[in-house]
Amino acid sequence: MNQILLTNNQNNKKKNNKYNGNNSGDMKKIIIFFGIAILIFAIIIIGIYAYKMYKKQNTNQKTIKGPEPIVLEQEGNQLKIIAKAEAGISKIIYTWNDEEPKEMEMNGRTNHEEALEIPEGQNTLKVKVIDQNGEESETSQDYNIEEDTEKPKIEVDESIGDGKLKITATDENNMIKYITYKWNDDEEVTVEAENENQTSLETVIDVKRGKNTLKITAINGLAKEQTLEKIFNGVNNPIIEVIRDKNTLVMKMTHDMGFKKIEFTVNGQEYIYDENYSGYNPEQKEISYKFDLKEGENTVIIHAISTEDTEATYKGKCNYTQE
Repeated sequence: MNQILLTNNQNNKKKNNKYNGNNSGDMKKIIIFFGIAILIFAIIIIGIYAYKMYKKQNTNQKTIKGPEPIVLEQEGNQLKIIAKAEAGISKIIYTWNDEEPKEMEMNGRTNHEEALEIPEGQNTLKVKVIDQNGEESETSQDYNIEEDTEKPKIEVDESIGDGKLKITATDENNMIKYITYKWNDDEEVTVEAENENQTSLETVIDVKRGKNTLKITAINGLAKEQTLEKIFNGVNNPIIEVIRDKNTLVMKMTHDMGFKKIEFTVNGQEYIYDENYSGYNPEQKEISYKFDLKEGENTVIIHAISTEDTEATYKGKCNYTQE
């Protein structure tokens, strides 16, 4: 009986070993299957991501395309600027010769046409287009328009100072009927000639503070007109006053925008009012100082610079005898 039990035990062990061996093989197959499935899934995910990145890169490259080359079309003394930008135009800037550039805000429109009149004589036009991404396109062109001798001429004199300028219209062969001028979109002002034989007409006007566009038109007796448009930066010079009050010198400097720096030299002694001075205030519009006169000759030099970078200088001497 012991022999039978032993035999049965051995048979049971063989069956268990066979079962365990089959189980281990199945697990390996399952692991290999899932490993391959995960690998295939990972390859699919990487492919999808790579495709999206490629598509995004191509889209970005398309978006940052700069403005198209600027087209300038001329017909007689008329000129048309044609600008296009797929990303949208931010601004167009054009300049005649060395004059102040003129900017036009486009607010993202994709194309724009701007009509200009070419000035008489030899002139150079420079045009720049800037899109919404900051990309630029530039061009320049020379133009030579023959002068119309029947048109009046306009001259502007800025040298008279005190925040004013003089406009003069002349015509050697015809009378000047009137001049019109206006700042920006302000109301137009007309200055008429006093008599019919007047071949020259002038007027003095105040310069508008800050950067502004002045448009001037002169009309002669043949109804021929000439127009001048120019940008002016209206600024004022500092005003320096020096007054003697018995044995004292009173110095007063005024400017409606304040001062950047004032240098005083009184009898060889220098004093400076600027940002390093404890009581400095760039917005202070009036600065006053007093100095006692010394016996004999006294010299004063004052140099004032406004916050607009306009300047004024005063130099003076006076003799003082103590009473």
